Amino acid sequence: MRTQNIEQIHTAGGEFVRKFTNLLMELRLQTGIQRRSETLLKEFADAHPNLRASYISREVDATYFADGTYGWEAASRAQLQGLAIEGENLFEFLAFSNGLRMHATPLNTVVHVEEVWMEHAPDQPFNFRACLFHSYPATTMLCASTGEGQNLAHDFLVRLKYLRGF
Repeated sequence: MRTQNIEQIHTAGGEFVRKFTNLLMELRLQTGIQRRSETLLKEFADAHPNLRASYISREVDATYFADGTYGWEAASRAQLQGLAIEGENLFEFLAFSNGLRMHATPLNTVVHVEEVWMEHAPDQPFNFRACLFHSYPATTMLCASTGEGQNLAHDFLVRLKYLRGF
């Protein structure tokens, strides 16, 4: 059994899940949600070992929680976002104080990518925001305020645009 776990980590899917799970610990989820999230993520790694691109961020766009569906804790406490492309599908994982949201959609539903680089004030760092518009009424958002996060988001978007033929 140990060999299988080592092999799993050495796949792109296993590495994505390992990183996401390590950051998930920072959210201090309730025990039941933590265990269930880890199980679901392991199942994802087993089913999707060959990722073509991935992205993980501690910064999540506030619009994900604006309608109050996930409770006030989701908007006010730490969050985690992960995106992964495997085959012709885009997977999104959104972890928040009291849950985990998973979404999968065909990659060909991404019809437009908008990137915005903003400097709020001359002495303030740039902020980066990207919107992936889908062919149905949905948008996938990425945001980054640090140089490292911006580089990771940019690299993911370069790969996504290449895979979509943009």
